[in-house]
Amino acid sequence: MKRFSVFILFLLIVQLCSAQQQGCFKRNAKGYLSIEGNIDMNSCNSFFVGEFHGVYGVSEVKLAIIKYAHEHNDVGDIFMEIGYSTTWLYNRYLQTGDTTLFTSPILTYAQKQVNRKFWKQLYEYNSQLKHKLVIHGMDFERMDFIKALKLLMPEGKEKPAEIRTMLCYIDTTIIKSTNAELRNKGHTGQLLNTMYDSIRKDIVKQRNSYKSYYGKNFDEVERIMFNRNTFKNYAERNEGMYTNVMKAVKEEKIKRFIVFAGLNHANKEGGYTLCSKLKNTAAIGKKIVTISMICKDCYDWQQPAERRYAAFRAPLTYVSDTVLLGNIYRRHFKAGCTYNLLRAADDSDKRVGDFSDYVILMKDQPEF
Repeated sequence: MKRFSVFILFLLIVQLCSAQQQGCFKRNAKGYLSIEGNIDMNSCNSFFVGEFHGVYGVSEVKLAIIKYAHEHNDVGDIFMEIGYSTTWLYNRYLQTGDTTLFTSPILTYAQKQVNRKFWKQLYEYNSQLKHKLVIHGMDFERMDFIKALKLLMPEGKEKPAEIRTMLCYIDTTIIKSTNAELRNKGHTGQLLNTMYDSIRKDIVKQRNSYKSYYGKNFDEVERIMFNRNTFKNYAERNEGMYTNVMKAVKEEKIKRFIVFAGLNHANKEGGYTLCSKLKNTAAIGKKIVTISMICKDCYDWQQPAERRYAAFRAPLTYVSDTVLLGNIYRRHFKAGCTYNLLRAADDSDKRVGDFSDYVILMKDQPEF
């Protein structure tokens, strides 16, 4: 009996030690989330955060991670699953505070009020920083490329005769939705949007005239109109994002950065995902910490017939295994936290560590 009691005490001590390894996302007096705990950043320059799109809590978790990474490791470069035109508009917002840059029309990652609140809070945070945050694009272009091309036009400058018709076309086009993909819906890699294609071809034909007209802004125009990921097959999207990330890291000499992408780009296994490609890159691979947000209520429905969001599950990851996910929650979900932060190495199931270095346990509801 005494030996059994000692064994039970040992198990309790092990359980307490394991619980101490957990971190917490808690709200401070101002209502903002902050991370209590430690994400090992001493030997790492980069973070790869796999998010679950369409969940209310994701925006505030992203803001907390951005603040944590900036304050603990001076990370100021943030890659997102957006194109160069969206990136330019968000960076201009962070400089000016003009919310019409992402609301008229509404950009990707600003569709819901919680998303718009994220950008407003990020603007407030960034305005206090000596070294400003920079948003980077890595994905394909959407219809907001028209808005960016308009705003990049030099104010009051006369439009050259040889490109005046196209510039007036850009200037007078009204965008109803920015969220539409420019690629073929069948993911064949063919452009669905003839507007983008016709403007791009005219720039090729009259490059010197466009360069003279746009002046210092022409480099940005070229980035937007010749984003190679816009022309990729859907299956090659990870490759296109990887190319865009590495191009920016090299050209802008970025040392530390965060990548926010959906969970289906965040799997460390498989070799084909964006995360795998970055981790297999000798220059930065060993310096990446992977963090994944897992929302329980989007996956772990009580009745299989009610799993309405199954289409949003990330392929080839443990998160589609509701039994494993349920076990993780039972072992590690801790009351008193808004969201839990779990170091994967502290879980007994190796599959967790194979997927991500850290897991954020979110008990939340989807936006839609």
